[in-house]
Amino acid sequence: MKKLYLKEKKLKQKAQGISLSGEFGVLTASGNTNTSTFKAALTSEHELPRWSNSYQSEIVYKQNKTATDTIVTAQRFLINAQLDYKLPSKNNRLFIFAEYNNDRFSGFRYQSAFAAGWSSHAWKNQESQFRYSIGPGYAYAQREVIDENERKSYGVFNEMIIRASLDYRLSLSDSARFRQFISTEAGQETNRSRSETTLTASIIESLAMKLSFVMIYNDGTLQRNEDLSTETSISLVYQFF
Repeated sequence: MKKLYLKEKKLKQKAQGISLSGEFGVLTASGNTNTSTFKAALTSEHELPRWSNSYQSEIVYKQNKTATDTIVTAQRFLINAQLDYKLPSKNNRLFIFAEYNNDRFSGFRYQSAFAAGWSSHAWKNQESQFRYSIGPGYAYAQREVIDENERKSYGVFNEMIIRASLDYRLSLSDSARFRQFISTEAGQETNRSRSETTLTASIIESLAMKLSFVMIYNDGTLQRNEDLSTETSISLVYQFF
């Protein structure tokens, strides 16, 4: 009875257009190099008669151990949401977007953004879909500042921005999917962009393996941080429903 109930519950949630998947990846190395890398993410999409919503959260952490110390080389927390209101005309929408990003090595204590504007599906079928959005917004952050005596502090930074995103998805087969996502938030003083290329292959019914290549460009810092960072990862994805 329990199995029948859970199956019926999943079918009901799928019929309502709700999807939720969790991603988890761990890499450890020992010997000449002692390294630990952890990545976890939750992604959800919700289709309603008038709304099409997407939510994402992500945690990335990496550390290197030496004989005398532990050095953290990556630490990031990201959460965002986009709500699309469907217009009467086919595939056209108005969107609202909000994001909070806390990247320890970006030169910022945190970065947040809010935007609203136009969203549309250029096409959508069983094999592929292409979606884009663009609109004005506002960015608010605390930026790292180092004075002449090498003392670190944070100053409030905010400005108007333009946010744009492209989302292309392709079903390579019944068990393999490709996705290319690009977003940018451009202002007068900052430009924060993200490109995520993923290939997902199903292992069993609800479990898949995901290969990701992520590029993050952030030129808003006034310090000596690298503007471009890249990440390559392999992780397991579980489709809850």
